[in-house]
Amino acid sequence: LTDLAVAFRADLKNFLWSKLLPPKVVSKRTDLIRQISKAQLLRTYELRSGKGGAVQEVQFKVDQNQSFNCVDYAVQAVLSNTEAGEADAILEYEAEQIYHTVVAMETNCEIMTIRDTLRSTTYMTQNVTLTPSAYWDSYGSLDSDPVEDLKVACLKVSVATGHDPNLIVMHKYVWDRVQRHPKVLARGGVHPTGNAIVTVEQFEKILGVEPGTIRITAAQYNTALEDQTPDFRSMIGPDTIVAYVEPPSVWSYGLGCSFMFQRTSAGGAPMDALKDVEAPFLVYEFPDVGLKDARGATIHRLVGGMDQKVLVPDAGYLIRDCVDKTNSARYESFLNN
Repeated sequence: LTDLAVAFRADLKNFLWSKLLPPKVVSKRTDLIRQISKAQLLRTYELRSGKGGAVQEVQFKVDQNQSFNCVDYAVQAVLSNTEAGEADAILEYEAEQIYHTVVAMETNCEIMTIRDTLRSTTYMTQNVTLTPSAYWDSYGSLDSDPVEDLKVACLKVSVATGHDPNLIVMHKYVWDRVQRHPKVLARGGVHPTGNAIVTVEQFEKILGVEPGTIRITAAQYNTALEDQTPDFRSMIGPDTIVAYVEPPSVWSYGLGCSFMFQRTSAGGAPMDALKDVEAPFLVYEFPDVGLKDARGATIHRLVGGMDQKVLVPDAGYLIRDCVDKTNSARYESFLNN
């Protein structure tokens, strides 16, 4: 055997769930979230002092409570002594088993956050679905204009929250069509090399957002069962998410957060394999006591309670169907979900 193994490595920097809904560690599995009324804060009053020195009183108001309810998610790797003894050294058996566990959890979180939550109009109440003539890959249509669509989204978020969006997330395939769109190129200088594209940095200036706001992802998952023909899909699909996010705090007005319940770290410990994971999952290591392998095994279990919540819908804007996701010649099946 050679000292070479073919192995796809998932770039954990492509996973953006913890950026869009930052983790908030909580001490209870479920609890209430208080809301201070924006409408009450910005109400206008007659503040001219009245007869007899009467002065207008103001008082903050608490809106209807929100709540969270963390559900446990867990995945484990069984490090079999028999398999470890048989495995070629190039496979790095133990490290590879743990790596698969980490990627399985990250993939699960990315799907729940982006595909199931932030691409849902139930939670992202500020949204628009583009018609075929407005698709960003319909270069010949007068209705197609990514700058106009994204400007509207940015302004909606900015006006509603008082903060410019600091995250604009789209798939690499979608960005490819944006950076070469005729109407995008017509609005500013093209790439310094003379190529007919606009860079991320240039497009951020066109939109008037801070550097680093646009995040391009190619994260993917396989919808097929084991040993079936793989069917790779993107979590974000053909959509674009525009949002203002901020770390959870006492006075937070970002899009939302991922509530993470651990309760205790007893029996769990951080591991080197989790150095790129920005979430407080715990790893438990314990012997298998002979149930999985006659020679014994060690189980590494990754577990954490989580509930992803959009707390301020006005802090987000969803643009749906930015491109023709059915164009398999250009996008294969990656965006068709």
